[in-house]
Amino acid sequence: MLLAINSDIFRTAIDEWLSKDLPAIKYVIKSTIASLLALTICMYFNLSMPQTAVFTVFIVMQPFSGLVYSKSFYRLIGTFIGTMMAIVLVGAYAQDRVSFTLFFSLWVGLCAAIGFMARNFMTYGFVLSGYTIALVTMPIITDRIQDIFIFSMDRLSEVVIGLLCASFISEILFPEKLGKTLDKVEKGKFDLLLNTFKSSENIFDFDKESINYNKDILGTDALRVNSNFETSMKQTKKLYYKRLNSEFMHISTTYFSLKNIINNNKDNSFYINTIKSIYKMLEKCLNKYIDEPKTAKNINTLIYDLKNTKTQIIKKAKEDKNLIKNNFDLEHDYKSTIYLITRIISELSEYCTTYLNFLSDDKSIKKLEKFSQNLKFSTYTDNVLISVMIIRGAFAFIIMMVFWMATGWKYAPFAVIPAVANTLLLSTAPNPVGATKGFLTGTILALIITPIYNFYIIPMYINDVFSFWIFLSPALAFISLLMILPGKNTIGFGILLVFINTAAIYSHYNMHFIPFADMSLATILGLLISGLSYILIDFASTAWIESRVKKALNIQLEKSIKDKLALQRVKLESTGFDLVQRYSTVGRLDNKSNRMIFRWVLSTLEIGKAIINIRRISTLFTNKRPSQVHKILTLIRKYFDNENLKDKDEQLKQIKLHIEDFEHIHLNSANDQILLKDIYLNFSIIYSIIKNREFLPIKGEI
Repeated sequence: MLLAINSDIFRTAIDEWLSKDLPAIKYVIKSTIASLLALTICMYFNLSMPQTAVFTVFIVMQPFSGLVYSKSFYRLIGTFIGTMMAIVLVGAYAQDRVSFTLFFSLWVGLCAAIGFMARNFMTYGFVLSGYTIALVTMPIITDRIQDIFIFSMDRLSEVVIGLLCASFISEILFPEKLGKTLDKVEKGKFDLLLNTFKSSENIFDFDKESINYNKDILGTDALRVNSNFETSMKQTKKLYYKRLNSEFMHISTTYFSLKNIINNNKDNSFYINTIKSIYKMLEKCLNKYIDEPKTAKNINTLIYDLKNTKTQIIKKAKEDKNLIKNNFDLEHDYKSTIYLITRIISELSEYCTTYLNFLSDDKSIKKLEKFSQNLKFSTYTDNVLISVMIIRGAFAFIIMMVFWMATGWKYAPFAVIPAVANTLLLSTAPNPVGATKGFLTGTILALIITPIYNFYIIPMYINDVFSFWIFLSPALAFISLLMILPGKNTIGFGILLVFINTAAIYSHYNMHFIPFADMSLATILGLLISGLSYILIDFASTAWIESRVKKALNIQLEKSIKDKLALQRVKLESTGFDLVQRYSTVGRLDNKSNRMIFRWVLSTLEIGKAIINIRRISTLFTNKRPSQVHKILTLIRKYFDNENLKDKDEQLKQIKLHIEDFEHIHLNSANDQILLKDIYLNFSIIYSIIKNREFLPIKGEI
């Protein structure tokens, strides 16, 4: 017995080491070898700054090949654009420092803004376009500006060598494909859904923290986008990832809507028990498959059972409906709740069908391509935040340039590079000030490590490329280890920034203590100015963010009511989830505010979907749609837009009366009468949600 327990513990330890520690070791080995290879090639071609190639390797190296290719692609594009822009600016304003500073700062601000609006590694490409100008112009701006073309081509060549080395080593040494990870992610999401819905506790226990699907949705989409750079992945797989993610997004929204509507009547034991008795039918259905292997046969049977369960629930709901009468609010909540439960079953069934085809690798690519055309992931942008990014990026650069022009310090231009790079790279980080502190910690460690190399190891023990490999390996491996460890990556980047910029990694040794000290001081100064820009130009308080979110969500609702029906469900949901991520990166929200904003988003999504459904159904009437539809939609829009809280109760009462009247409309066409019932059901959902103002982004609401 004891041997069996020890065997299980040992197996668990091995599995944990293989899943967590081994990937980090592989990353360290790949980063170190790729950087040394890049260094060797640069020295072979006698390029003046081989450390640029080493720095590039560390920046683009990722655990997965697809991520390396993606980041390398955008780094190349960003570096090329930045290099060309540097040549243009120097050619136009080489003799006019004020004009050069002005246009350079505008370019940096523009790159920061576009980088904030972009997603995935495309953001990195725009960031690179911003600080490549500093990388190309600052080292020679004082005495060799006429050599800008040759110098910039050398830097571009070093970057390309770094990118090629990182991609090559990532592909041939311990290659890790995103396809395997995405398969594992989809399996995890499938298990998560079954485990969530198999227990009624997740729906009816209102004190239990709800599951936040936001990370799963955005993270999976990012992996899918970057997997496009892996040619070995089948096109059908990529389309299935896209479809599964959109269906997962639909289910998550429905889940939260159901929980919030049930929460309206959590103190009504009769209502709760009635809904529980219905939900237990779904619970019983799913529990049969929790411990079963997820084979095609079992999933097929699950789909069949889900359809039967839905039929049984609809039948039981009709029988129980007579128990809830003469209570307008309760009747609407009951209808909405039953509708959402059946919708969850339908969406689970669709998800299981897609997952089954995904497992069997169904080759019906034309059908998938047609379906995926409407699954474009939409993003959210905030003009105020974009303006902050522009001001902050330009501020750091202008301060350093003014300092240089005022002091005439020879090494002041070298402070511009870390100031601009740090400001741009951290523009979308959750805690830029904290990251800057990590950079400074790494800088201090680098100021201990680098002098040992510059004034002891390199002059005494390094005389060829082979000795470079031997003695640089420990330092580079240590840096790469820090960069892969959670919470330590900013420290690793700080060490990298100073070590690469100030270490004597050249074909011919040329290092003195005073230039080294000046370069180190300039780097620290640049990081401090960058951190200062985040402290001074950061007015995003919790109250301000909540106000901006309310405004954004109200605009979404207004678009749902007024714009063309192009605002479909996927666009509505993806924009909402992206909005949560955008404001989370500002770094001022606590857990309570994050949860509240997430509830606002989900409530808005459900209302928006109901409005889109109402408008879509309204186009199907034989004759003109009933005028009451527009009246109720207008009242709903005013309910959110009006900041006078005293009017809210009266407005809600008016909405209730109009919906009640809508129920009694009768049309001659049987088909039109069915459409009226569908619209009425969607109005019921909207009313059930807006009754609880706690979960609504209403203007003026505290």
